[in-house]
Amino acid sequence: MDFLKEVVWGNTLGTWLMGAGVALVTAALLRGLVPRLIRRARELARSTNTYLDDALVAAANSTRGFFYAAAGLYAGTRYVVLPGSIDTVFGRVLASAVLIQVGLWIGGGYRSLLSHTRDEKYPDDADVATWFNLIRLLGVGVIWFFIFVFVLQAWGVNVTALITGLGIGGIAIALAVQNILADIIASLSIIFDKPFLVGDYLTIDDYRGTVEEIGLKTTKLRSVSGEQLVFSNSDLLRSRIRNYGRMVERRGDFNFGIVYETDPDVVAQISGWVKEIVEAQEMTRFDRCHFKSLGQWALEFETVYYMTVPDYKVFMGVQETVNLALMRRLADAGVEFAYPTQLLYERRLDAPKHELEEVR
Repeated sequence: MDFLKEVVWGNTLGTWLMGAGVALVTAALLRGLVPRLIRRARELARSTNTYLDDALVAAANSTRGFFYAAAGLYAGTRYVVLPGSIDTVFGRVLASAVLIQVGLWIGGGYRSLLSHTRDEKYPDDADVATWFNLIRLLGVGVIWFFIFVFVLQAWGVNVTALITGLGIGGIAIALAVQNILADIIASLSIIFDKPFLVGDYLTIDDYRGTVEEIGLKTTKLRSVSGEQLVFSNSDLLRSRIRNYGRMVERRGDFNFGIVYETDPDVVAQISGWVKEIVEAQEMTRFDRCHFKSLGQWALEFETVYYMTVPDYKVFMGVQETVNLALMRRLADAGVEFAYPTQLLYERRLDAPKHELEEVR
């Protein structure tokens, strides 16, 4: 066994064998034990309601074989003394391997968190899925950028100038494209907060139209008169938006007036007639009808009802039917609708005051 005492690169052959054995055993133990622990952790994570533990399991599942090898080599080198230059290079290689594995862990957990968030909050939204993919790519890119910087630093590269240059360049670019960035961020807000969707009918200030497309920078509407309206996303979110696409019910109200000559007993029945007419229509919910006021030239009524569907065409069809039915009902009762009239009184200058002739 004397050959084990022979010195090779500053260590006896026995020491080298000992280090190699420790490296192999360590790598093999980790390779066999870690996947078992991950499988057990995954089973436990499935029984919980939170998805943070799922993200941790996904991160651990990103462990690669080179990490087991790097851990084994690190353990093995604790038993030998490496020459200075070799020890330096070996340390940098191990540091790079560990940093790359850290990047894989962070990236795996990050992707898992995004996937669970998307599946829970936006399971069937294709637009959100597209944005989540973009966010995932950007996030993974940022993660690997920092890993790359740390690897360069581990190899002795001065990264201060690089980071400073990138910072100054990033600020300059951000200032140059700040309006575009504002619109992109606003489009993210629209996609995730969903103040409106494609197909919704909107009123924005004095403009009205149906949403056709929600883009990165602009949102396009088709107006009621046919032309296309284009709004920047940032301006759109600063506006007051009325979204008719989110209506559950549509309120209908109308006024009408009848002549003053109508018998008061008949006037008292008109509200009931209006109620019967409205309730006879499908998809309506009657609210009220009142003899509101004694107007200048009419006895005024106010009616309110609701459509149980928000469709405007259906609403207008029902309103037309109600108007016609009301006209027929009042005509059958001998009640006339009022319209603006004036009374003109004439008398002779030498006639007594009680001798007035009314002229309509």
